[in-house]
Amino acid sequence: MKSLFPHLIVAAMLVAPLATLEGDEKVSYYNEVRPLLQVHCSGCHMPANKMSGLDITAYVGIARGGAKYGSSVAKGAPENSPLVNLVTGRMEPRMPMGGEALAADAVALLERWVREGAEDDTPAEARAPQVPSEPPTYAQAPTITGLAYSPDGGLLAVGGFQEILLHRADGSAIEARLLGRSDKIHSINFSRNGERLVAVGGTPARFGEVQVWDLEQKSLLQSVMATTDTLFAGDLSPDGTRAVFGGVDKSVWMVDVESGERIFRAGHHEDWVLQTVFGIDGKRIVSVGRDRAAKLADGATGAFIENVNFLRDKLYAVARHPRRDYVLIGGEDRVPYLYTMDRPRALKIADDSTLIRKYEEQEGTIFTLAFSPDGSRFAVGGVADEVPVYDTESGERVATCKGHDGGIFVVAFHPNGTRVTTGGFDGVVRVYDAASGEEVNSFVSVPIESADAGEEVADAG
Repeated sequence: MKSLFPHLIVAAMLVAPLATLEGDEKVSYYNEVRPLLQVHCSGCHMPANKMSGLDITAYVGIARGGAKYGSSVAKGAPENSPLVNLVTGRMEPRMPMGGEALAADAVALLERWVREGAEDDTPAEARAPQVPSEPPTYAQAPTITGLAYSPDGGLLAVGGFQEILLHRADGSAIEARLLGRSDKIHSINFSRNGERLVAVGGTPARFGEVQVWDLEQKSLLQSVMATTDTLFAGDLSPDGTRAVFGGVDKSVWMVDVESGERIFRAGHHEDWVLQTVFGIDGKRIVSVGRDRAAKLADGATGAFIENVNFLRDKLYAVARHPRRDYVLIGGEDRVPYLYTMDRPRALKIADDSTLIRKYEEQEGTIFTLAFSPDGSRFAVGGVADEVPVYDTESGERVATCKGHDGGIFVVAFHPNGTRVTTGGFDGVVRVYDAASGEEVNSFVSVPIESADAGEEVADAG
């Protein structure tokens, strides 16, 4: 079975092997220089955080340069190239800022690349992705990892391949197809006024992206490229002005929704950050990840406050209670835990004083959690092919939703609380009665084109 968190190419997160300085073969920008710069420089010089106006994640940004020095390379003349002079300390401040100086062989690699003409050998298929001009065609339904209802309950947004499909909530028709760059969408959030849709995703080992859509015009307002790898599930602040999300780079990011500008990047996790949520008033955030921690941080600065939970196993999901500063977390140990964000007493070693309730162990790893609009119930999705619904207060299982073929990666309640909607490995959206768990509707998330006749399959049948 496919995993929600596939193994990604991690070469960009490791120091790439450096070319032998002897021989006739030219230094490769794409295979040698680019990975080196990604590791040591892209944290401060990327689209969402262009310190000194410099974006070093792509060749075009290096050639354009920053606000102070102009182009970062003088082709054929490393002694006149800011890129080389800043890492050697011949120009101030020495780079990487606040980090260890580059090794001698890394500096030699950069110097040789510039001396040889600083050519861009990025293959065509790896260049900056463009927004497709036409919707994709599908031979089979893609795995669903992003799904959300509009505030009025009239629309259901579902992530596809390089697009978001806006369905009528009953699945009877597709109202719009919002085309974007990301191969996969990992979370979708509507603003409370229904004017904006914010999607978080990316393409593994290439880029992470935050999309901001104007729903009335069906237009893409912002495409924020935040990292050189996939971004994971995010959340919108209560006032809809800020988006918070995590990534493979072990960071929690926050951006301004309207401008796309980065507000902060917080690096207090020790592994991938897989989901984030705002507190009730937007002044705090909680993030979870593979380092087993649910971390509480300041919502304005990203400053770490404390771990909310007792560390047990990798965490993949967090949901905040809609009326209280409680968070529900889950992951590899298969148990949903409800915690308060407000510690009742001073923190002690191996302290679990914030734990409110431990719920029933699931049949497999938990990938997604969702509260009903009033917080009285919650649903759990994961490796198991069923979605149980629980009473939040008593912990009693009140319904069980069945029918999926494979894991469930996203769960959402309808705004009126009467329906639970799920998506996952099989690419089918299933809608259940929240009280009984009975399936009331299902449909394939995308139009399927017949290989023989080019006919579209309307639903899951």
